[in-house]
Amino acid sequence: MTKDGRYRDWAGLPPELTWSILSRLGTVDILEKAQKVCKSWHSVCEEPSMWRKINMHNDLGFMDSLTRSRHVAMCRNAVDRSQGGLVEIDIWYFCTDSLLNHIADSSRNLRTLRIAMCHEINDGLLQAAGKLPFLEELDISYCSFEEEILKAINPNLNKKKRTINPNLS
Repeated sequence: MTKDGRYRDWAGLPPELTWSILSRLGTVDILEKAQKVCKSWHSVCEEPSMWRKINMHNDLGFMDSLTRSRHVAMCRNAVDRSQGGLVEIDIWYFCTDSLLNHIADSSRNLRTLRIAMCHEINDGLLQAAGKLPFLEELDISYCSFEEEILKAINPNLNKKKRTINPNLS
């Protein structure tokens, strides 16, 4: 409501302006809230261009299994909405081998993959890296990996930019 008591017509915004507003939100906020504001916002949220970059960074820290499953499902949904146009993804706390394989199978044009605090990944990272020919940046922070997996990934990424700050198991 404005100061003079009138309501704003969020549905009447031009799609380009709506897209600009929504692109400043995180993936979870878009999927859980913003797309439910009105039909026009929902339509913008369905556009594959909204999902070229997916940010699943959160400050939740520890997640129970239900919250983790919900976030995995939301991430899959966002990847699917990109219709192969995903170029950058950032996942904290809940990435799995299965999710990495889904991302790699659905997003061959992915250029940047960042995962942090994800301890349920084993050989899925190696498999995914092999399916992503355009991957330019791999940032792995505070994840538990076998040292052999990290050594095997390096040849797949060749001279591409990598940041690996693992907590080796």
